Amino acid sequence: MDWFDLGAINWIAVLVAFVVSFALGWWWYSPAGFWNLWRDKAGVTDDLMKDANMGAAFGGTVVFNVLGVILLALLMAGLGIDTWSGGLVLGALVGLIFRGGAHAIHNGFAVRSPAVTAIDTAHDTVALAVAGVILGLF
Repeated sequence: MDWFDLGAINWIAVLVAFVVSFALGWWWYSPAGFWNLWRDKAGVTDDLMKDANMGAAFGGTVVFNVLGVILLALLMAGLGIDTWSGGLVLGALVGLIFRGGAHAIHNGFAVRSPAVTAIDTAHDTVALAVAGVILGLF
């Protein structure tokens, strides 16, 4: 596993990419972004939100966002991608194909609105593309 070299990662770049992609997600799923449409299409009600464990939701978001940025950094290093444009393309592809594909599969079987899948896939594609740009700039 030559590509799995944690020493090849610029951890400052990972931190910056994580913070920026997390901030993007914060906006994306806010009332200023796509929250109202996402909530309506996902069938999320105020009563469901009152019963939600937001600590677990945000904790999982942080953990998997960090792991996603680290994996992107590992893939970029392993593939020799060291430019912002290469990071943009790889990040977008990972977001669209792997993350978006997972949304499509899971939401399809959960019989969720295609709008939910589109919003989630677009978020992951943009967030990982931005993370790739940042990783490539460092």
